[in-house]
Order: sequence, then structure tokens, then C-alpha cells
Amino acid sequence: MTHFYPYFKLLSLCLMASVCFFANLNSYAETDTKPTIKIFVTVDWEGWSLDEENIEVMQAFRKQHPHIPMMQLLNPVYLLRPSTDAKVEAEKIRSTFLPSDSMGLHVHGWKSLLDACKVPFQNAPSFASQSDVCEAGDCGYAVSLEYAYSAQDLTKLIACSANFLVEQGFARPRYFRAGGWQLGPKLASALEANQFVFDSSRTDANLLTTKWAENSGLVKMVKALHPEASVLDEPYQLTASVMEYPNNGSLADYTDTQQLLTIFKTLIAHNKRELVLGFHQETAFSYLKHLQDAIPLFEEVARERGITIHWISH
Repeated sequence: MTHFYPYFKLLSLCLMASVCFFANLNSYAETDTKPTIKIFVTVDWEGWSLDEENIEVMQAFRKQHPHIPMMQLLNPVYLLRPSTDAKVEAEKIRSTFLPSDSMGLHVHGWKSLLDACKVPFQNAPSFASQSDVCEAGDCGYAVSLEYAYSAQDLTKLIACSANFLVEQGFARPRYFRAGGWQLGPKLASALEANQFVFDSSRTDANLLTTKWAENSGLVKMVKALHPEASVLDEPYQLTASVMEYPNNGSLADYTDTQQLLTIFKTLIAHNKRELVLGFHQETAFSYLKHLQDAIPLFEEVARERGITIHWISH
């Protein structure tokens, strides 16, 4: 019997190894099948200003949540205005970044940008009721890109805007959101022509009514451009090469912490797997807290329901 002991011992070790192997496989399978939800945090850089109070609030947020990457949707207009030191302004912008962030483009119809890109400026139609006459300073912020410009002009504007960012040392943007969510077929074709791969300009106009009246130009135009949009929207093919990731969680200016939590729970209840939300750089001091306070609530709900949150930027 002693003669066979080494073989018996070897057989036992093999059986134990097999048990461990299949146990690990089962563990991996359980991990792979655990429900997940992807959350994109986006930042709209509007082009108004780079005030220290907003930059500092963003910097503090990044230190508090270094595990959360952002999709930085940059507007080149900050770097183009007269008497602007482009290098200084670019460094202000970069001071809010983490290496995990992705770079995108956010365009409003600023006259200074249109002039720099040699695209004839249009001052209407506008999604804001106030007059947008260029008598002093810059203007054009609220002009609808989709309704005011041709596909040819939009293609030129998008190419030029992206090039300005690259010239200042930023990565070439491949992600996009239109100012005022003003995207339709013409702007979508301009994105495709410029090799963009991701748009997030579709949103539910009803989420905007906390700040904008039902009969406002913005709400009416967003409803016309994105009929039947809802928080339950999922990614879909916008053009042959551009995916639409709807901004189904809107932006923190319009959604407080409890509304964000309700949207998160609604998506989970309907087995949806993507949430795209965010905030404006220009109002971070006032509204980023809505998102900041929602994050631990998201994570608590996810733990309770056995869901893994993936914070992603692209």
C-alpha cells in the first residue's frame, strides 16, 4: 500500500485543485452576471466665463471623488476672445481635469467663434426670449445651431472648433453636445463628417421646466428636436458612425439631489443600464452640490440592490 501512496497523494491534490478551479470559475461567473449601470458625468463648458469660484468647486469635487472620471465637453470660445491670454485660460480649464477624463466639444453660437471660423453669424432663431443683439461684447449664445445654420456651415464650424482646441494642446474631441441640446439632422451630419463617435444632445424637455417655462423657446425647441425623449432613453445609432447617448439625467442646474435619485431608481426599476448626467462649469458653485450629494445615495441604492456602478467617461 505504501508503494501507491505518492500516487494517491497526487490524485488527492489534483482533485482539490479541480474543486478550487471550478469554484473560482463559479465565482467569476457570479461576478460577470451581477447587474451593472454605467454613469457618465459630463461637464458643459458654456463659454461665458472661467470664474475662480466655479473652478475651485470643480477642483474640490475631483479631490473628493478621484474615482469618478468626467467627459469634459469643452468650448473653444474662452481662448479666442480679444484681450484673452489663451495659455492662461487653457491652464484654468486643465486644472479641473483628471487623467481618466475624456475630451469632447460643446458649441454654442457665439459670434466670436463664428467669426474666428469664418462662418457667417446668424442672430436667430434663438431659444431664449431676450434680444441677442451684438451691440457690446459677445453674443449668439442662445442661437440654435440646428435651426440657424446650414449643414455645410455646421460642418465647417465643428471642424474649426475642434482644431482650436487641438492648437491649445487639448486632445482632439470625438464626443459632442450641442448648446441648448439643439441637435437635429444637419448637425448630426456635421458630426459624422468630422469623425465624431458620440453625441449626447438628446434630452427630455420636461426636465428643464424647473427653470424654463413650458412655453419658452428652449422647451419648445427641445421638444421639437427630441420628441418623445424620456429618462428611459437608451443609446442608439444616430448616424452610420455616431452613437447617441441621451442626456437622460439632464444637468444639475435643473435636477436637484432627490430628482437625480428618482431618475436613478427609475432606470434600475426598468432594467436600464446607462445614465448620462452632469453640470455646467459656469454654475458649478451653485449646482454641482446636487450631484455631489446624489453620489452616496446612488451608491447606497446600488449596494442594497446588488448592482455595480461603473463610473465612465467614454
